[in-house]
Parts: sequence; C-alpha cells; structure tokens
Amino acid sequence: MREIQNLKADIENGNLEKLNGRANKSKAERTFIPEEYLKAGIGIDDITKIITFIKENKIDVFTSLLLLVLNLLQKENIVSNISIKNLFDSQNIYFQNKQIKKEIKSWLSKIEEGKIKENFSFLLDCNIPKQQDILGFIYQSLLLEGKKSQNGSYYTPEIIVNEIIKDYVKKDSKVLDPCCGTGQFLLSFADIIDNPKNIYGVDVDEIAVKIARLNILIKYKNQNFVPNIVCKNTLFEIGNYDLFSLNDENIRDFDVVATNPPWGVHFSKEDTEKLKNFYPAITSTESFSYFIKKSIDLLRNGGVISFILPESILNVKTHKDIREIILKNTQIKKIVYLDRVFKNVFTPVIRLDLKKTQKKDKNIQICKEKEKYNIEQARWLNNQDFIFDIHVSGFDAEIIDKIYQIKHITLENKADWALGIVTGNNKQFIVNEPKEGYEPIYKGKDVEKFILSEPLGYIQFTPEKFQQVAPIEKYRAKEKLIYRFISKYLVFAYDDQQKLTLNSANIVIPKIADYSIKVIAALFNSSLYQFIFQKKFSSIKVLRSHIEQMPLPLWDKKTFSKIIRLVDETLKDENNFLQLDNYIMDKFALSLKEKKYINEFNQ
Repeated sequence: MREIQNLKADIENGNLEKLNGRANKSKAERTFIPEEYLKAGIGIDDITKIITFIKENKIDVFTSLLLLVLNLLQKENIVSNISIKNLFDSQNIYFQNKQIKKEIKSWLSKIEEGKIKENFSFLLDCNIPKQQDILGFIYQSLLLEGKKSQNGSYYTPEIIVNEIIKDYVKKDSKVLDPCCGTGQFLLSFADIIDNPKNIYGVDVDEIAVKIARLNILIKYKNQNFVPNIVCKNTLFEIGNYDLFSLNDENIRDFDVVATNPPWGVHFSKEDTEKLKNFYPAITSTESFSYFIKKSIDLLRNGGVISFILPESILNVKTHKDIREIILKNTQIKKIVYLDRVFKNVFTPVIRLDLKKTQKKDKNIQICKEKEKYNIEQARWLNNQDFIFDIHVSGFDAEIIDKIYQIKHITLENKADWALGIVTGNNKQFIVNEPKEGYEPIYKGKDVEKFILSEPLGYIQFTPEKFQQVAPIEKYRAKEKLIYRFISKYLVFAYDDQQKLTLNSANIVIPKIADYSIKVIAALFNSSLYQFIFQKKFSSIKVLRSHIEQMPLPLWDKKTFSKIIRLVDETLKDENNFLQLDNYIMDKFALSLKEKKYINEFNQ
C-alpha cells in the first residue's frame, strides 16, 4: 500500500518521467508469461525453463515450437525414435498417424538442416506441463508484447472458453473459430464433438495454424482425417464461395461460431480500402466489428455466436455501426460482464452471445458476478447510438424512463464546450505558489460539487505559448460549469470568476434562455443524475455526448427559483446539499422505494 501511495504521489506531482511520453504498446519489445491462466497445480517453473532456454540459445520461434511439438508427440506415443541427428531422416522415425507425419514433414521442410543444433535436444526431452493448448500457451509466452498488441492476440482463460462450449455446443454441432490462433476454442469444441471434420478454424498466423492443426490431430489421434483448419484471412478469403477457395462451399451454415477476435488491429491502407468494399455498413474500421459481421453471415438461421469483446462495444459511439447490425439481425441471448481477464490489458471484457434470427421476442440475460437479470432488446433500439446499457436492470429502467418521460430538453446544440488548457510542459508553465502576473489554474481533482477547491498551481496566461488552448472568451465567460473529465461520477463546479482550467477539467457554457446554469449544476450533481449517468454509460470518462443526453426538465419558474436558492445556500455551506438533493428527487415524484434504491446505489 505504501508503494502504491508513493506512486500515486509521483503521478500527481508529475515526477514520473515514464508518463511524460505516450505509451505505445505496439512497439513493446518484452514478452510475458500469462501464468494466471495455468491450471491449478501446474507450476510455472517448467515453462520458464523452456522460455529461458530458447532465449539464451537464440532459437527462432518456428524451430523452437517444432521441437516442442515433437516432444509432445513422443509423450502422446504418436512418434518414437526422435533425436536431433535423425530429425531430417523421417525413415528412422515411426509415426502412428499418417496425417501427423505429413504435418511434421511440411514443418521440417521450411527449416534448413544445419539450423537445428545438437544442444537443442533439451526441447525434445524437457518436461512439458499437461494443460490444454500448452503449445499455444508457450507460443503466447514467446511473442513480443508489441506484436500481441498489434494483432490483438491474447490467451483466453480456459474457464471462459469452456463456459461458452458448455452452453451451445452439441456432439453433432458444426462449429467455427474464425480467428482460431493455436486452437484454444477448437480443443474445447473437440471435448464435445464426435466428428473432427465438423470443427473449422481459420487464422492468418502460419505458426498458430500449424499448432492448431496438430492440437486437433493429437486430440483425435485414433482417427484418420485432414483438419479443416487453414491459414487464411477470414475477412477476405472465407465464405466467398468462389472456385479459388479450397472447401469453401462447406464454410457456411455453422451452428456455433465462437472466438476471442482481435481488437484494434492496425490495417494497412490497402486492406482498409478492401474492408470498405466488403463491409460498407461498418465505418469504425474496428477489427472485432468485421469479425462479428462476417460470423453472422456464416451462421445458419438459428445458429449462435459467442465472442469475447472489450466492454467498449457496449457504449462507445464509434461502435454504433456494429450495435445496429447486431440489433437488426440477431437476438442477443446473453451478455456476461467478465471485467479484466487478460494480463497486461486493462480493458474490462464482456462475453456477447447472439442468435441469428429475425424474431426478437425474448429478453437478454445479463450476468454480472452474482447478479442476473433480463433486459428487453427492443429498448436498445430506442437508445441514442443504440447503446447497450447492460447495467440498467428492469427496476433501473423504470426509474430512468420515469425521469425521461417528464417534458425536457437537453444541452445538445444548446451549449458551448471547451477543453482545459494543454500547456505541453506543466513543469515549465505552472508554479506551486502565487506569483506576480500568475493566476490560479485548476485540475480535474480540484473540481468539487458546485465549487473549486483551493488551487495547487498557478499560471501566467500566455495562450500563444501553449500546445492547445480554447478561445479565451470560453475561459472568461460570465458563468460556466467546470467538470471532471476522468471520473466515474458527474462532478460539476459553478464558476462566475472566469477561472482557468487544465485539460483534466473541461468547460460547458449552457445557452438556454430562461434556464439557469445553477439549475443545471444542481441536476448534474444530484444523486439521481449520478445514478442515471453510471447506469446508462458506465464510463470512467465524462464525455460531451454523455452530458448532452442528460435531461433538463421544463419545470415552472417557482421550482427553478427554489433550486437556485438551494444552490446558493449549498455554495455557502456544502451541508445544505442534502436538502437540494431531496428536493430534486421529490420534483421527479420518486417513491420512497426508488429514493432508497438510488441512495443505496450511490453509497
């Protein structure tokens, strides 16, 4: 705790040099072992030894994994007599399975004979822990973090994969993972499915596909078949049903499509143009959106999709396009809030289950930790930007609908907006003590309900020297509201002293005739509006688009006058806020039950 508090202090004081430049994970040159995904009882030591040996001997990933594959095949009694000396003489190696022999010969053909040295035999003999897709686990551990970030490629916890398979896969199901990687989902499919020819996998990573094919061949080692797992680009090369696509006529009408698709892939300019032509309805260029659209197309009617996705798909405006496609072409069966599940990825994660159908007469099941409730899908069609507000339960929706049914306006097209100042170098421009020619400047953390706390910084206002600055008249407005930008809550200060802010404290200047800015401050700071904001948007950033959706009720002058008086009293003494807060709830005619529910939520 002491270390965390010291780090927090360093960040707040600007003493952490690492944070002065923008972090770019796609350039990261380090690797990490996702050890939290190991099965209980399996130690990390054996894997660490393997990774260390590969790095110390500078063995390339392609060669390393081939040797580990052969090691695993020996342990499965599928091959025998493997040594570095006889590796390139397959006549001296006995293969129990003909297709596995073909796969290994194909892999070996891409490695020069002298490249595998005698001391590499450690990889043929070392202990490999028994875990599903252990080869994929090791491959992930060898990949540079930057490459994983660029490709959106991260190892999915086995428990999440198994829950999906348990819900939807049957013995005779025809299934697909359109970005299968090393076959984590495919192996879980194989736990249920009798016929391996009903399991399809596609990925652009050649090494991952080789591992996935061998994973499935090992799983069904007593059957003779060619895996339906190919190295192709699902978005461009699968399901087009042309003469140049091998077995493409079978890649359709799936019962289940399940995967953890790549997120935030950086497409080339050429691929971006192709994607525009293939998927004109998707304007975001977000990779997971393309995979969702493609997978819906590949399903049979009544088939099911289950994807692991970032929470941002639910409410970020950019993803409005795919939300509309989902709502109009599928019944959402279930959304499971998983929170943060990927090592070194701070994005909260959800599981999204969709059924391909035009009938949308069923409720969506929302699962959050121990809480479960149902939501009507039709409600989301009426939401601005088709937002999936999963945190709004049935009772929540009743309260929110009650508020929005009162005649109201919003700040959309009725306000001026401004970002706080970006100096480009706070150390250079901001001082800690008052100084002649300097004035107070306020950060997001200085913004409290209705008021600004004592400033911790002072600045000489020289706009031409700053990196980014709003028009001066917005800072110097007669009245304005200043709000915290990074916050789970709405926190709005009233300012009639023309104060300056940094970019963590943004500005809104309402332009509504006969609607006092103090009334807006009262509403946005109220317990009721905290409840609405968190339920509708569940965001750690207060965005302009969020604020513009908050209702401003058209009450009479008498009500406005009383709210203004209560705000003035609260500005003098914050203890008066409770009276103001209760008055707002009463004006919306909330019941005792509804008030108690909101107050308990805000605690």
